[in-house]
Amino acid sequence: MSSPELLKTVKLSDGRSLSFARFGDPSGKPVFYFHGFPGSRFEAQSNHEAFLNAGIQILALDRPGIGHSTRKNKRKLLDWPDDVVEVAKILNLEKFSILGVSGGGPYALACARAIPGYLDKVTVACGLGPLDAPNATSGMMLSNRVLFRYGRFFPPLLRLVVFIMVRQLSSKPANGLKKFIEGLPEPDRLVLSKTDSQGFVLASAVEGVRQGSGPLLDEIGIYSKFWGFKLEDLRVPVSLFQGEVDIDVPASMARYQASLIPNCEINLYPDDGHFSLLVNHIDEIIASL
Repeated sequence: MSSPELLKTVKLSDGRSLSFARFGDPSGKPVFYFHGFPGSRFEAQSNHEAFLNAGIQILALDRPGIGHSTRKNKRKLLDWPDDVVEVAKILNLEKFSILGVSGGGPYALACARAIPGYLDKVTVACGLGPLDAPNATSGMMLSNRVLFRYGRFFPPLLRLVVFIMVRQLSSKPANGLKKFIEGLPEPDRLVLSKTDSQGFVLASAVEGVRQGSGPLLDEIGIYSKFWGFKLEDLRVPVSLFQGEVDIDVPASMARYQASLIPNCEINLYPDDGHFSLLVNHIDEIIASL
């Protein structure tokens, strides 16, 4: 069985480093994986065997300031497709698919807008939607509403919340995860009751805060602003997967995005949450790629 490659780096044309991991079949169909928030390249490791069995090569990229990737000042959402194309060229990939999960969703859609000629398929699982949409955060857990909605109106509060989150993940991550799990819907609690699942979530989150709170504030700023394009302008087919009891990213976000993206297939699962979706329906998600 092929083993994961947990840390690889490439040097971009502007001198920045970008770190990534390779999971699944190293000679399989290439799929760039965009992690959630707070997260990192390690997020995709939990499904390594599923990707391997499906003949999929997952290239899980750390965004600027995450993991070992160099932070980029004043970056915008539409800067990301350029980085992805650079990595693809370095790896000699002419075409590829994209899987964006949670906070990686906006980045997947940015690629659908900016680099359609490189893309085979674009899939988004429990993807964060535009925060300027009507009632965007309705149904979202309070901690996420603070980060993604209220925080922009009270920057000192946002900085404090992110600082506390980073400190918790850097010192006693298991304690913070336990409290977090208690507030989740039953499908997610069930999945995260397993020690190995907790380990993958913790590893991803801890690596995601390696460089401190600054890069996380960058991410929140990007999510909170106008993305730089309209969903109506996407011309690449997009598949959305969403659990209907998700309180991290509510199902209303998927429905809103599906209503605007011209060529969009939405798959809703009434008995799944944010974390259970990628466990219970990984085969369907892979098939969409």
